[in-house]
Amino acid sequence: MAHNQACANARNPGCSCSGCGGSLHGWPGHLDLANEYPEERARRYEQAYREWCREVGTEERERRRRLASPTEGMLHSATTMARIDIAGHLAARPATVARIRELGLRLNTHAFVHVRVEARRRSVTRPETADISRVLPGHFWCSLLTVLVEAADRWGRAIDKVPVYARELVEERTPPGWGAAQEAIADTALEAVWRCVVELLGLRPPEELLLVMRVLALFVCPDPGRHPELPRVCLSPLQRGVLQETTTMLLRQSLVRP
Repeated sequence: MAHNQACANARNPGCSCSGCGGSLHGWPGHLDLANEYPEERARRYEQAYREWCREVGTEERERRRRLASPTEGMLHSATTMARIDIAGHLAARPATVARIRELGLRLNTHAFVHVRVEARRRSVTRPETADISRVLPGHFWCSLLTVLVEAADRWGRAIDKVPVYARELVEERTPPGWGAAQEAIADTALEAVWRCVVELLGLRPPEELLLVMRVLALFVCPDPGRHPELPRVCLSPLQRGVLQETTTMLLRQSLVRP
């Protein structure tokens, strides 16, 4: 199936779009929420809150059990609330919205194209990368952005070291749903995504660079409930100044404790 509006506006996992390789999944719709009326964001927030409460349950023993061992559904609903909070935060920051949108489009028009060309070149010796549009949808792009955020946060302005350290993070922990195909093109993809970031945001303050990457990672992720590194790296730093207190509390209760 080619890329379509249903993919761009998706809020749940299960994307079957192969036209964008997952690079346009969900985030345009989440970003457009910044332009909606506050009442619409409030309606969606209340709906996600009710879903979180249903997931936890009402019986006291069940609630204690769920809070001691959070479910993917709890994290999914809490992250939905966080996405709505972020959209509200962005509503007063059109310049930041434009940068996030531009980076997302570059992910599709530059990074995805570059990765697809490189995968085709390698397919002679790596048959698992022959049809790249089928293996990229999922947690591929949000995983790349997450490790780049973590690397950039640690290295600061040492721009040239960020993709190197990000590759080390990928090797340390396998991102959700990754197999031989994703690993085969990870280096190329990391460099392509980082080049898009640097070209767009390289001369801006590190805080703005990190914010744009964090938001895009959160918006493009198809299922945050199955991507535990995402809330830790991209959501936790937004607890002050962006997320509501209720959202922060539910996120903390929804994360599996180490």
